[in-house]
Amino acid sequence: MNRHEFLAIVLALALLPLAPDPRAEGVTVDPRTGVDHDGRPIVKPAVREKNLYAHQFREGVVEPLSHAFDVPDKLVWLSRQLTGGTKPQSVNVNRFDEVPNSTWFTNRNHLRAVTPDAVRRGPGDGIRPTPPYTIKSYKTSGMNPGFIIKDAADRRWVIKLDPSGHPQLGSGADVVVSRLLHAAGYNVPHDMAFTFSRGELKIDEDLARGEDGDRPFLPGDLDTLLTYGALGADDRSYAQASLFLDGAPVGHIDMSGRRPDDANDLYQHRDRRELRGLYVLMSWLGSWDTKDHQSLDTFIETQDSLGHVRHHLLDLGASLGAAAEGAKGERNGYEYRLDWGWTMKRLLTFGMAREPWRGGWQETGIPSLGNFSAERYEPDDFKPLMPHPAFGKRTARDGYWGAKLVASFSDAQIAAAIDAVGYEDPRVAPLLLRILTERRESVARYWFERVAPVDFFHVQAGRLQFRDLAVDRKLASPRAYRVRVSSSKGKRTAGAPSIQVLRATTISLDAIAAGANAIELEIGVDDDPAEPATVHLRRDGSDWILERVVHG
Repeated sequence: MNRHEFLAIVLALALLPLAPDPRAEGVTVDPRTGVDHDGRPIVKPAVREKNLYAHQFREGVVEPLSHAFDVPDKLVWLSRQLTGGTKPQSVNVNRFDEVPNSTWFTNRNHLRAVTPDAVRRGPGDGIRPTPPYTIKSYKTSGMNPGFIIKDAADRRWVIKLDPSGHPQLGSGADVVVSRLLHAAGYNVPHDMAFTFSRGELKIDEDLARGEDGDRPFLPGDLDTLLTYGALGADDRSYAQASLFLDGAPVGHIDMSGRRPDDANDLYQHRDRRELRGLYVLMSWLGSWDTKDHQSLDTFIETQDSLGHVRHHLLDLGASLGAAAEGAKGERNGYEYRLDWGWTMKRLLTFGMAREPWRGGWQETGIPSLGNFSAERYEPDDFKPLMPHPAFGKRTARDGYWGAKLVASFSDAQIAAAIDAVGYEDPRVAPLLLRILTERRESVARYWFERVAPVDFFHVQAGRLQFRDLAVDRKLASPRAYRVRVSSSKGKRTAGAPSIQVLRATTISLDAIAAGANAIELEIGVDDDPAEPATVHLRRDGSDWILERVVHG
């Protein structure tokens, strides 16, 4: 146990009685719609500030200890184990077990493939900063020095310098990950990897004069600032440019609770599937610094000062093999900053416990890629820098949904996201493509072995049709499916079911309904332990209506 871990334990035990109970009841989404109508006009909510260090202490220390000493929670867990119960499921799913479109998420690639060119262009349709650039403000503290510019087209961009000696490392990781997350359905800024020369920069006159009591920012200060970043030929600087988001910022997302002054925000955020399932995508992409402060809510005004809140993920450069100071550390992605499990193992074994990162070193030897690999990657063992409330609540159904998004990406789409960076080192693109495609296969195999990947059910001409995503992804050969039918004449019943084994992804409903007006089907892969999908159907005249789908 190191000194920081020991001090954290002592301080946490002292403050433990102050930790409130974080649990709250969720609300169920309207199952009849594919849209969550959470963009209704509201008054602008208050700006919510959150101290980074207080947040890290709460999520990394207080919450784990509070959970450890929560006796009612342990009784619920024990009851669940004894009765075969499951974790509480996500609350915002529709009748097809999908996430409705909302101000949080828009269904894209897994429902309708995004073209590789659209993936490459990103959410901002490929626009780039246009020189010359006027520096409006700057930042020298923290791990990411940079500044805000206004370009010749009057657009504002946040500029973050790549770490010294690692051109295109952080900027490249951010561009690749943001392109893929946007294509999956998440709201992200439009980010670009670009270079600029010192001569393309000028300092805003107010900034140079030191308006509002600030210290003047002079040419010498700019020269010093640029030395912190990666420099290339002709002293060009490598950086990430992030286009300002639409709307007025109103603070970070609380990944656990909800925003009380937003009437559209109905669900506890830790119970939203798009946040629970995000774990699977961040595991795939190695996004190890995923927390509240890597997000931003903005208020989009629509009419007469009314509007709605839109929810974004941002600052995605701590992904793939990158960290703010260079190649990511060996523990990143394997342990929390303060990992109670490994702290106790190290304590009880006198430091002899062998952590998984010791056998999974990911060094590539490429400055622009850092430390990233597919070898020894375990999709469900990934850990971000600190515990994430929604990630900890994920169920197998949430994991399956996330894996479905990951599996939807083709090699060409992943290559397009990589191509958007414009890596100058010719070794990076082919190696990164291989790593991401191999990790994609690992993600799909892991979750499809737990929840049967039978999906996209629809009825046509009296036949229920579906797809096997593992077969589509060429992870499995065409195979047989076990169908359990529960029905009786006139109504569905829980009576003894009949079981059929089929070798096609289509089922004649009239043939198996035996005159019933409502049936429930459990459809899984034959001789496979993965949890089946449950499909509810009812007869409407001569037609069959798909009522509900539940995976797992």
